[in-house]
Amino acid sequence: MGATTTREIAEFVRETSLSSIPTEVVDYAKLLGLSHVGMNVAGTKMKVGRTVINYVQSKGGHAEAGVFGAGYLAPVEYATIANANSAHATELEDDSFPETMYSCGHWPAVFALCEKYQLSGGRLLEALILGYEVAARLGLAFDRGMKKGWASWACLGTIGNAVAAAKLMNLDTDQTTAAISLAVSQAAGLLKQTGSGAHIIEAGFAGRNGICAAELASLGYVGQPDILEGTHGYGELWADTPTFDLQLGDGYRIYHVGIKKYPCCFFKHRNMDGLLELIQSNRLRWEDVDTVDHGINVTHSQILKYNQPESAEQARFSLPHATVACFFDGTVFLDSFSDEKAINPEWQEARSKVSVTVHKDWPKGGVEAFDSPITVRMKDGRVFEKLCHDSPGEPANSRFGPTEVIAKYQKCMDFAALHSREETKEIEQQMLDLDHVGDLARLVSMLTFPQRLRT
Repeated sequence: MGATTTREIAEFVRETSLSSIPTEVVDYAKLLGLSHVGMNVAGTKMKVGRTVINYVQSKGGHAEAGVFGAGYLAPVEYATIANANSAHATELEDDSFPETMYSCGHWPAVFALCEKYQLSGGRLLEALILGYEVAARLGLAFDRGMKKGWASWACLGTIGNAVAAAKLMNLDTDQTTAAISLAVSQAAGLLKQTGSGAHIIEAGFAGRNGICAAELASLGYVGQPDILEGTHGYGELWADTPTFDLQLGDGYRIYHVGIKKYPCCFFKHRNMDGLLELIQSNRLRWEDVDTVDHGINVTHSQILKYNQPESAEQARFSLPHATVACFFDGTVFLDSFSDEKAINPEWQEARSKVSVTVHKDWPKGGVEAFDSPITVRMKDGRVFEKLCHDSPGEPANSRFGPTEVIAKYQKCMDFAALHSREETKEIEQQMLDLDHVGDLARLVSMLTFPQRLRT
């Protein structure tokens, strides 16, 4: 039996150390960290990233933690909001399924707290892995919540950030239990927000609120110690699940996070890979295409809901837009999803040739629930078809290693164009050796104050 109460979750967090976590899990977490800092820096160059960076800067306050790529320090909660929002703005965040949890909502909080309290890279990884474990295991147990329209990554991510913060602050079991309880009262997020700024900043709210919960608990604030379980507990209200049994630490869920290849919803990635393969192997040209159709289930249709997006955020949840990007851009990355391309008449006209067929009789669920067919019909009558099964970067079938992650990180840093070649390489090296970095000061300083902001 695993953890069945709020307090047992707190006990697990309190008792588990980095030394007891398998080496392969720690090593994979470091790769996820490198992926994260790249997207965090890249997001500072995007409109929604800059909006929150400017908002946070206007608030002033204690200079506790760096706002990456922005050149200033902010209170720890505000730095977390800005950094998580910037990372999520790219939609390159790395996810695990079927709990539907993202890591971009967890890294900023532990980075900010470790900077504030001058903690090591090992402590950062320990808290990150444990916080993600709690959030993801709750996601597996409370899966009905997503079906009701709650956003597990934001709601349950808040709880995960609270226990990570509690770990970094050395809170005892009672205080960690209180932190979870206080986090539950701040845990919110809606699936319907996908494609909007609210969806992006939810990652920041999850970090900020988790830190707030732990800091209040450290000051003696408490909540109901059985807040997750039983009648009127969060599990019952959020997911109609009053009881649970979390197998915490039994194969850490962070090891099951998929690393994104494209800056858009993970549900589109296998279709994009499949379409690019068809284009390249058959030398297909857009001017020769009559129609393109994608087959998806109801679950995917609720998220990939924009046939004619009107913004960069909506374009990242649009299969027609991604289809056109595969033909028009060839190499699909951050520049493929912009406000300009969303409203460009040429792109609008091209998207009208792309259809998305929703099969209501297919099993509900994520990419594990069904294979997605692509049909490309040419004007000369030829038909090209592909059944898409696996998404690139999914641990179950094509886990990305250092080569792929370093390439993704480099593309993000090139997009931002803030750091020198030397800084970019040193950040990479420190992230890949994070568990041996005793002093994070230089790493966070380089991320916050890149050379090109200092000249």
